[in-house]
Amino acid sequence: MTDDYLWDRSATPDPKIQRLEALLRPVAHAHAPLRRDVVASTSPRIRVARWGMIAAGILVVAGGWFAARDRATSPWSVATMQGAPVIRSADGSLARGVVAPGGVVETDARSSAAITVGRIGRAELGPGSRLRLLGAGPSEHRLSLERGTMHASIDAPPRYFLVQTASALAVDLGCVYTLTVDERGNGLLTVEEGEVELQHGDVRVAVLAGNSAALRNGSGPGLPFPVRASAALRRAIEAYDTDPTTTGALDAVLAAADSQSTITLWHLLQRADPASRERVFARLAAISPPPAVVTRERIVRGESGALQRWRTDLQRAWEIEPPLWRRAWLAMRR
Repeated sequence: MTDDYLWDRSATPDPKIQRLEALLRPVAHAHAPLRRDVVASTSPRIRVARWGMIAAGILVVAGGWFAARDRATSPWSVATMQGAPVIRSADGSLARGVVAPGGVVETDARSSAAITVGRIGRAELGPGSRLRLLGAGPSEHRLSLERGTMHASIDAPPRYFLVQTASALAVDLGCVYTLTVDERGNGLLTVEEGEVELQHGDVRVAVLAGNSAALRNGSGPGLPFPVRASAALRRAIEAYDTDPTTTGALDAVLAAADSQSTITLWHLLQRADPASRERVFARLAAISPPPAVVTRERIVRGESGALQRWRTDLQRAWEIEPPLWRRAWLAMRR
């Protein structure tokens, strides 16, 4: 990273500074001409100048902090957050400071670690975790979370950062998320910012900011649901994920779903058989009527074009991004 962009706007833009500028833009000064009927005063100008200096100072400090951090860290470096994390090479020998392809970072019940993910972000490994670096090539970075908890903050092109588990592949689409799994692959994904796609065979589950999805050994990712979902909906989804053929499992999800959980019903359309799909369509259409081109017949047939068209309308209500102050804080941690 270079700090030239802070002083010369014609220099090559730095993506991290651009992201910070975008986050601060909503509170930027908006120039408006003085009304003629307002008596001129020097105090507003002083206030504007003061806030301008503060904003410039924030950018300078942030830019210097980013530059210092980038110079102080190297790709795939491992820093101790608590206790004594262990780094091993691919051959099992102990390593220090940096994890190499094939190597692992492991924490016990009293330790945690922060890992520099190449030059695209940061991953924090919680207690009782094991993370393996599978590959760090120019086209993708691939990790395997074998057990425990990983909190990732990533700035990279979509599908560049991948995390394997025993039950699904988590494909980062530019975001902040927490992934917890046990050694069998049971766990939970919660997305705080952006979107993660969970993949298992032909199953694709889109988990957007403000939503979670369970991972289950042998059956892959479960239905996504809002983090603020009711207890009744959570119980119904858990039962459906465990065994969708159980009597009443589908009915319980349909009964508990509301206008805040259309992400769950839309994904349910892709999993249900044609007979059940008609019932899911009726419930979802009652909550959020589909576009005219998305007919019941097309949905019951499972036409991907109709499903994606409906998703375009529904998705506006799926994503719940964190407030501005938290997004700025997350951006500075990356």
